[in-house]
Amino acid sequence: GKVLQSLQVGGTPPRTSNKRRSLLVVGTLAAMALLVALFYTTREESTLMEHRTEYGMIMDLTLPDGTSVTLNGNSRISYDKGNPRDISLEGEAYFNVKKIPSTNAKFWVTTNDLRIAVYGTQFHVNTRDEKTDVVLDEGSIHLLFDNGRTKQMQVGEMVSYAAGSQTFELRKLSKRDSYSVWRKGTFEFNNLSFEKVMHQLGETYGIKHRFTDTAIREMAISGGIPNQNLQLCIQALEKVTGTRMVMDKDTLVIFEDQK
Repeated sequence: GKVLQSLQVGGTPPRTSNKRRSLLVVGTLAAMALLVALFYTTREESTLMEHRTEYGMIMDLTLPDGTSVTLNGNSRISYDKGNPRDISLEGEAYFNVKKIPSTNAKFWVTTNDLRIAVYGTQFHVNTRDEKTDVVLDEGSIHLLFDNGRTKQMQVGEMVSYAAGSQTFELRKLSKRDSYSVWRKGTFEFNNLSFEKVMHQLGETYGIKHRFTDTAIREMAISGGIPNQNLQLCIQALEKVTGTRMVMDKDTLVIFEDQK
Protein backbone atom coordinates (compact mmCIF):
# COMPACT_ATOMS: atom_id res chain seq x y z
CA GLY A 1 0.00 0.00 0.00
CA LYS A 2 0.99 3.60 -0.27
CA VAL A 3 2.53 5.06 2.88
CA LEU A 4 2.11 8.70 3.89
CA GLN A 5 4.87 10.60 5.61
CA SER A 6 3.75 12.38 8.80
CA LEU A 7 3.31 16.21 8.13
CA GLN A 8 3.22 18.29 10.12
CA VAL A 9 -35.66 61.04 8.74
CA GLY A 10 -36.39 65.65 8.63
CA GLY A 11 -38.81 68.39 9.12
CA THR A 12 -40.23 69.80 12.33
CA PRO A 13 -42.20 67.24 14.26
CA PRO A 14 -45.82 68.07 15.21
CA ARG A 15 -46.28 69.51 18.67
CA THR A 16 -47.59 67.21 21.31
CA SER A 17 -49.24 68.22 24.55
CA ASN A 18 -47.49 67.40 27.81
CA LYS A 19 -50.27 64.98 28.70
CA ARG A 20 -49.96 63.16 25.39
CA ARG A 21 -46.19 63.13 25.70
CA SER A 22 -46.51 61.60 29.15
CA LEU A 23 -48.88 58.94 27.89
CA LEU A 24 -46.57 58.16 24.99
CA VAL A 25 -43.56 57.86 27.27
CA VAL A 26 -45.40 55.65 29.72
CA GLY A 27 -46.73 53.49 26.92
CA THR A 28 -43.31 53.17 25.31
CA LEU A 29 -41.64 52.29 28.59
CA ALA A 30 -44.32 49.70 29.33
CA ALA A 31 -43.85 48.11 25.92
CA MET A 32 -40.08 48.03 26.39
CA ALA A 33 -40.45 46.47 29.82
CA LEU A 34 -42.74 43.82 28.38
CA LEU A 35 -40.26 43.01 25.62
CA VAL A 36 -37.40 42.78 28.10
CA ALA A 37 -39.46 40.55 30.38
CA LEU A 38 -40.39 38.30 27.49
CA PHE A 39 -36.77 38.14 26.34
CA TYR A 40 -35.37 37.14 29.69
CA THR A 41 -38.21 34.76 30.45
CA THR A 42 -37.51 32.96 27.22
CA ARG A 43 -33.83 32.74 28.04
CA GLU A 44 -34.48 31.44 31.55
CA GLU A 45 -36.98 28.88 30.32
CA SER A 46 -34.59 27.59 27.70
CA THR A 47 -32.57 24.96 29.54
CA LEU A 48 -30.90 23.34 26.55
CA MET A 49 -27.13 23.62 26.26
CA GLU A 50 -25.49 22.92 22.92
CA HIS A 51 -21.93 22.73 21.66
CA ARG A 52 -21.36 22.51 17.92
CA THR A 53 -18.27 22.39 15.69
CA GLU A 54 -17.86 23.51 12.09
CA TYR A 55 -16.09 21.53 9.37
CA GLY A 56 -12.38 21.06 10.07
CA MET A 57 -12.71 22.15 13.72
CA ILE A 58 -11.90 20.20 16.90
CA MET A 59 -13.23 21.39 20.27
CA ASP A 60 -12.19 20.33 23.78
CA LEU A 61 -14.95 20.71 26.39
CA THR A 62 -15.35 20.15 30.11
CA LEU A 63 -18.96 19.49 31.10
CA PRO A 64 -20.41 20.76 34.43
CA ASP A 65 -19.86 17.36 36.06
CA GLY A 66 -16.17 17.31 35.12
CA THR A 67 -16.48 14.99 32.14
CA SER A 68 -14.08 15.81 29.29
CA VAL A 69 -15.32 15.72 25.70
CA THR A 70 -13.35 16.20 22.50
CA LEU A 71 -15.76 17.03 19.67
CA ASN A 72 -14.69 16.36 16.10
CA GLY A 73 -15.58 18.59 13.14
CA ASN A 74 -19.18 18.83 11.95
CA SER A 75 -20.47 17.46 15.28
CA ARG A 76 -22.89 18.48 18.03
CA ILE A 77 -23.66 17.58 21.63
CA SER A 78 -26.62 18.88 23.65
CA TYR A 79 -28.02 18.37 27.14
CA ASP A 80 -30.44 19.87 29.64
CA LYS A 81 -28.73 22.25 32.09
CA GLY A 82 -30.32 20.35 34.95
CA ASN A 83 -28.88 17.04 33.81
CA PRO A 84 -25.48 17.41 32.11
CA ARG A 85 -24.83 13.68 32.50
CA ASP A 86 -27.45 12.80 29.87
CA ILE A 87 -26.35 14.10 26.49
CA SER A 88 -27.27 13.67 22.83
CA LEU A 89 -24.61 13.35 20.15
CA GLU A 90 -24.58 13.92 16.41
CA GLY A 91 -21.25 13.36 14.70
CA GLU A 92 -18.13 12.16 16.46
CA ALA A 93 -16.73 12.63 19.95
CA TYR A 94 -14.34 11.15 22.48
CA PHE A 95 -15.43 11.00 26.13
CA ASN A 96 -13.50 10.77 29.39
CA VAL A 97 -16.34 10.44 31.89
CA LYS A 98 -15.93 11.78 35.43
CA LYS A 99 -16.78 9.09 37.94
CA ILE A 100 -18.94 10.13 40.94
CA PRO A 101 -18.28 7.50 43.64
CA SER A 102 -20.62 9.10 46.21
CA THR A 103 -23.73 8.47 44.09
CA ASN A 104 -22.38 6.14 41.43
CA ALA A 105 -24.39 8.27 38.95
CA LYS A 106 -24.44 7.04 35.38
CA PHE A 107 -23.47 9.14 32.40
CA TRP A 108 -25.67 8.68 29.32
CA VAL A 109 -24.93 9.28 25.64
CA THR A 110 -27.83 9.04 23.17
CA THR A 111 -27.48 8.72 19.39
CA ASN A 112 -30.01 8.00 16.67
CA ASP A 113 -29.25 4.30 17.03
CA LEU A 114 -28.69 3.55 20.71
CA ARG A 115 -28.10 4.69 24.32
CA ILE A 116 -24.81 4.26 26.14
CA ALA A 117 -24.75 3.87 29.92
CA VAL A 118 -21.45 4.85 31.53
CA TYR A 119 -19.88 5.25 34.97
CA GLY A 120 -16.23 6.32 34.68
CA THR A 121 -14.91 5.40 31.26
CA GLN A 122 -13.01 6.54 28.18
CA PHE A 123 -14.68 5.78 24.86
CA HIS A 124 -15.16 6.98 21.30
CA VAL A 125 -18.52 7.41 19.49
CA ASN A 126 -19.09 8.07 15.80
CA THR A 127 -22.68 8.50 14.55
CA ARG A 128 -21.94 9.04 10.86
CA ASP A 129 -22.81 6.86 7.88
CA GLU A 130 -26.30 6.02 9.25
CA LYS A 131 -24.92 3.93 12.12
CA THR A 132 -23.22 4.35 15.47
CA ASP A 133 -19.72 3.05 16.17
CA VAL A 134 -18.59 2.75 19.79
CA VAL A 135 -14.99 1.95 20.78
CA LEU A 136 -14.17 1.30 24.44
CA ASP A 137 -10.68 2.33 25.59
CA GLU A 138 -11.05 2.08 29.36
CA GLY A 139 -13.67 0.96 31.88
CA SER A 140 -16.98 -0.67 31.06
CA ILE A 141 -20.12 0.53 29.29
CA HIS A 142 -23.58 -0.85 28.53
CA LEU A 143 -25.28 -0.32 25.20
CA LEU A 144 -29.09 -0.20 25.03
CA PHE A 145 -30.47 -0.78 21.55
CA ASP A 146 -33.85 0.29 20.17
CA ASN A 147 -34.87 -3.34 19.75
CA GLY A 148 -34.49 -4.02 23.49
CA ARG A 149 -31.16 -5.76 23.21
CA THR A 150 -28.32 -4.79 25.55
CA LYS A 151 -24.59 -5.32 25.35
CA GLN A 152 -21.86 -4.85 27.94
CA MET A 153 -18.66 -3.88 26.15
CA GLN A 154 -15.17 -4.84 27.13
CA VAL A 155 -12.00 -2.79 26.69
CA GLY A 156 -10.66 -3.02 23.14
CA GLU A 157 -14.01 -3.85 21.57
CA MET A 158 -15.79 -1.97 18.81
CA VAL A 159 -19.55 -2.20 18.27
CA SER A 160 -21.26 -0.91 15.13
CA TYR A 161 -25.06 -0.71 15.10
CA ALA A 162 -27.52 0.71 12.56
CA ALA A 163 -31.07 1.04 13.90
CA GLY A 164 -32.53 1.44 10.42
CA SER A 165 -31.30 -1.89 9.17
CA GLN A 166 -30.91 -3.56 12.58
CA THR A 167 -27.31 -4.35 11.65
CA PHE A 168 -25.02 -5.30 14.54
CA GLU A 169 -21.29 -5.94 14.38
CA LEU A 170 -18.79 -6.64 17.15
CA ARG A 171 -15.06 -6.83 16.65
CA LYS A 172 -11.94 -6.91 18.79
CA LEU A 173 -9.51 -4.17 17.82
CA SER A 174 -5.80 -4.58 17.41
CA LYS A 175 -3.30 -2.03 18.68
CA ARG A 176 -2.81 -0.82 15.11
CA ASP A 177 -6.47 0.24 14.84
CA SER A 178 -6.68 4.00 15.54
CA TYR A 179 -10.22 5.34 15.78
CA SER A 180 -9.67 8.41 17.95
CA VAL A 181 -6.29 9.84 16.88
CA TRP A 182 -8.23 12.66 15.17
CA ARG A 183 -8.56 14.32 18.60
CA LYS A 184 -4.80 14.91 18.54
CA GLY A 185 -5.11 16.68 15.19
CA THR A 186 -4.09 13.78 12.98
CA PHE A 187 -5.58 11.51 10.36
CA GLU A 188 -4.13 8.05 10.64
CA PHE A 189 -4.76 5.45 7.99
CA ASN A 190 -3.96 1.76 8.20
CA ASN A 191 -4.26 0.14 4.77
CA LEU A 192 -7.39 2.17 4.11
CA SER A 193 -8.62 2.40 0.53
CA PHE A 194 -8.21 5.73 -1.29
CA GLU A 195 -12.02 5.86 -1.58
CA LYS A 196 -12.47 5.56 2.21
CA VAL A 197 -9.72 8.09 2.86
CA MET A 198 -11.55 10.60 0.66
CA HIS A 199 -14.83 9.80 2.41
CA GLN A 200 -13.17 10.64 5.74
CA LEU A 201 -11.90 13.94 4.34
CA GLY A 202 -15.43 14.69 3.16
CA GLU A 203 -16.84 14.14 6.66
CA THR A 204 -14.20 16.44 8.16
CA TYR A 205 -14.23 19.27 5.61
CA GLY A 206 -17.69 19.06 4.06
CA ILE A 207 -16.46 18.39 0.54
CA LYS A 208 -17.42 15.86 -2.10
CA HIS A 209 -14.99 13.92 -4.26
CA ARG A 210 -14.93 12.30 -7.68
CA PHE A 211 -12.38 9.95 -9.22
CA THR A 212 -11.81 10.35 -12.95
CA ASP A 213 -10.09 6.95 -12.94
CA THR A 214 -11.95 4.36 -10.88
CA ALA A 215 -8.96 2.00 -10.92
CA ILE A 216 -7.18 3.99 -8.20
CA ARG A 217 -10.11 4.03 -5.78
CA GLU A 218 -9.00 0.84 -4.04
CA MET A 219 -5.35 1.90 -3.61
CA ALA A 220 -4.36 1.09 0.00
CA ILE A 221 -3.01 4.00 2.06
CA SER A 222 -1.22 3.98 5.43
CA GLY A 223 0.31 6.72 7.58
CA GLY A 224 -0.57 9.99 9.33
CA ILE A 225 -1.15 13.61 8.28
CA PRO A 226 -2.53 16.71 10.10
CA ASN A 227 -6.32 16.84 9.90
CA GLN A 228 -6.90 20.59 10.44
CA ASN A 229 -5.44 21.83 7.14
CA LEU A 230 -7.17 20.65 3.99
CA GLN A 231 -4.41 21.90 1.68
CA LEU A 232 -1.77 19.90 3.54
CA CYS A 233 -3.96 16.81 3.32
CA ILE A 234 -4.36 17.27 -0.43
CA GLN A 235 -0.64 17.81 -1.01
CA ALA A 236 0.31 14.73 0.99
CA LEU A 237 -2.23 12.54 -0.76
CA GLU A 238 -1.19 13.79 -4.20
CA LYS A 239 2.41 12.94 -3.46
CA VAL A 240 1.84 9.43 -2.15
CA THR A 241 -0.84 8.40 -4.64
CA GLY A 242 0.63 9.97 -7.78
CA THR A 243 -2.55 11.91 -8.41
CA ARG A 244 -3.59 15.51 -8.99
CA MET A 245 -6.58 16.98 -7.12
CA VAL A 246 -8.54 20.02 -8.35
CA MET A 247 -11.37 21.71 -6.43
CA ASP A 248 -14.45 22.28 -8.60
CA LYS A 249 -16.97 24.19 -6.44
CA ASP A 250 -17.54 21.78 -3.54
CA THR A 251 -16.09 18.70 -5.23
CA LEU A 252 -12.49 17.56 -5.20
CA VAL A 253 -11.80 15.99 -8.60
CA ILE A 254 -9.02 13.40 -8.54
CA PHE A 255 -6.96 12.79 -11.68
CA GLU A 256 -4.19 10.29 -12.21
CA ASP A 257 -1.04 12.37 -12.67
CA GLN A 258 0.39 11.85 -16.15
CA LYS A 259 3.88 13.16 -15.33
